Amino acid sequence: MAHVSFEYFPGRSEKAKDQLEETVLLLAEYQPEFQSVTYGAGGSDQQGSFDAVVSMQTSSGVPTASHLTYTGSSKEEIQEFSNKLWEAGIKRIVALRGDPRDCTKELPFSDTPEFVAALKKCHPFEIAVACYPEIHPKAESLDEDLAVLKAKQDAGASIAITQFFFDNSSFYKFVSQARASGITIPIIPGILPIYNFSKVCEMAKSCGTNVPEYIYEAYANGAVCGSTELEIASELLKSQVHDLAYAGYESVHIYTLNRVPLARVASEAFLQAHQELSHQLQVA
Repeated sequence: MAHVSFEYFPGRSEKAKDQLEETVLLLAEYQPEFQSVTYGAGGSDQQGSFDAVVSMQTSSGVPTASHLTYTGSSKEEIQEFSNKLWEAGIKRIVALRGDPRDCTKELPFSDTPEFVAALKKCHPFEIAVACYPEIHPKAESLDEDLAVLKAKQDAGASIAITQFFFDNSSFYKFVSQARASGITIPIIPGILPIYNFSKVCEMAKSCGTNVPEYIYEAYANGAVCGSTELEIASELLKSQVHDLAYAGYESVHIYTLNRVPLARVASEAFLQAHQELSHQLQVA
């Protein structure tokens, strides 16, 4: 059965919190398999993340995962926060290394696989981890990247969510190579809506994500034809998720940026594509 999932970040101001609550409730109509809430860099605003996770799960009824990083925190602090999540009914975690604010501070775990194993020992969480179709910027090779993902799986991760990408062929190749390396957990494609093309290009450059030439051409041609960035982004999203559906992928994870319009476009296009496929199979 096809389904979507969503990522949000905690609102800092009261206005942002209200907007987040409204967004979560509106997107809940797509019956997401789960939703996740990011965690402050270096463990900052831990309480804000916790409050957002619990509030979202309570108000929407959607299983909600808390992102959790191990940089900037001690093992004791991580265990305390994990216990707090479990006791509040949060059974899912997205386990990440995180970006340390203080590079001189010793990390409590040697790597993410060790972190995943510690979380599983603490409670039987369902743990998601990150993966990188176009290779992590700090990885020396694809083989190294795949070895790390395999270690995360062996430590107890149950799913992997990709960094955002725009070139589906790179994702398909990555999944094929991952399977050949013994990685069997579901690999969920991460989809990033483009609200601001120039900013997304900057983000892509910083994390090693390729922006295909046809996307640049779409924005150039759209500007000539008078199309808005939202209209161009909508068509690109529809094309990307439609292709993923027809390639046999039953899940997409949408980085919502706490906004409804393009998350709605991606959800409807992906679920509709699966309905079309189901109908074609029934007719056949």
